Amino acid sequence: MKIFKNGTVVTGDGKTVLERGNVIEADGLIVDVNLHYDENLESYAEEVIDCTGKCVMPGMINHHQHGITFGPMFASGCVNYGEEFIMSHLDRSLLQGHTTLLNIDGFVTMDEVKATQKTHPIRIKAATTHSPTNYHAGELCDGKGFLPKHKEMTVENMLSEGAICIGEVGGGHTLGGGGQDYLYIPRAVKERKGKDIDYLQARAMKLSVLGRYIEESYYDRDRVAQALKDAKLDSFLTPEETKDIVYKTTLASVKVALDGYREAAILAKRYDVPLMIHNAPTSKYIVHEIAKMGLNTLICCHSNYLFTKDECVENGRYLKQFPGVILDAAVHDPWGAKALVASPENLFAFYENNLIDIISTDFAAGKSDSMLEAIQHAALEEKIVGLAKAVRQGTSRVGEVLPRLAPNLGLLKKSYFADIVVTEYPTLKNVERVYIGGKLAAKDGKVIR
Repeated sequence: MKIFKNGTVVTGDGKTVLERGNVIEADGLIVDVNLHYDENLESYAEEVIDCTGKCVMPGMINHHQHGITFGPMFASGCVNYGEEFIMSHLDRSLLQGHTTLLNIDGFVTMDEVKATQKTHPIRIKAATTHSPTNYHAGELCDGKGFLPKHKEMTVENMLSEGAICIGEVGGGHTLGGGGQDYLYIPRAVKERKGKDIDYLQARAMKLSVLGRYIEESYYDRDRVAQALKDAKLDSFLTPEETKDIVYKTTLASVKVALDGYREAAILAKRYDVPLMIHNAPTSKYIVHEIAKMGLNTLICCHSNYLFTKDECVENGRYLKQFPGVILDAAVHDPWGAKALVASPENLFAFYENNLIDIISTDFAAGKSDSMLEAIQHAALEEKIVGLAKAVRQGTSRVGEVLPRLAPNLGLLKKSYFADIVVTEYPTLKNVERVYIGGKLAAKDGKVIR
């Protein structure tokens, strides 16, 4: 038995915040959540954790992460970043207060997921995009991580073996998003010119050639020349070279990747499973098309990303009218690295307009801020959402939307699994302890294996 006493307890139900509350755990389950208990219980407890000045809540359920299994990454099917990165990335996620992760690198196989799970205490589940058109899009963009077993796998078999949904269909790599900025365009420039460029320079190249909606007809030589000058690239890149690089890295896979949305939607409807799709300017209209198909659960990923603030709000409101549509808001990295997203403006706009169904981190080149940091800023500092509601959007609500992801998790409630996070309060991003199934998994910045 463990007793967490005198903390600010947020149960995850969207309503309950107990000041000086207590949580009692036994045999990996929540036994009770209360304001008072018989102190004689403490003599039977394995551990009594004084949570005065701290917050106690369910472990965050992060339904959108990449690079966390020993298999191909992203919609492009690239080679993963290696075991050292994967383990570090899992550690980082756990220390941020995430106790369950959904791997949405959709080409991994369940044996790769299980092999990874054996190495780490965090709960790992998987999604699938093993369909012909999505394979083809991956190969057009990269595909170097594909082995015969990945190409032989099917969505049907993955679902029967334990995948919990279809996704992520599309991505910043195959659809001209952030993945092109931090991976493929810099790689192509390095190979062709022997020069290193950063993600902002790569993004400037891409946007000057194709625009925000990734259109072949957008190209204008003078515009590209000015962009190269502004980005300090004009000393070694011409507009023609830039066009060629961007067309080859970015444009080739886009049309096929968009066709992959329709293929995945048909499969999601056939097998009656949730579908997770990349929602960005490039895919806006195909997302609208899929929203009208009447799927039971359609998760529009990172709906606050890449659009302008007004665009993401307008698009979110439009999508909300369709039954089954779930809007995911991604945290990304606006407080830490500030690489993919320099400001939380769009995320805050989603909170202010009550557009968020569920939240996640997304990858952000492996440097995403935590869900708890977003909750801290939005609920306790900006006060644009209630704390109870904000925590629910990252815990029990995720479990409701994706029921196979985190059964019996996401709530501090009797008989639920004791995935518990203890943080500083009100500085929620500072996680002090993480318990998974009642077992201490991390403490004071160190993972316990």
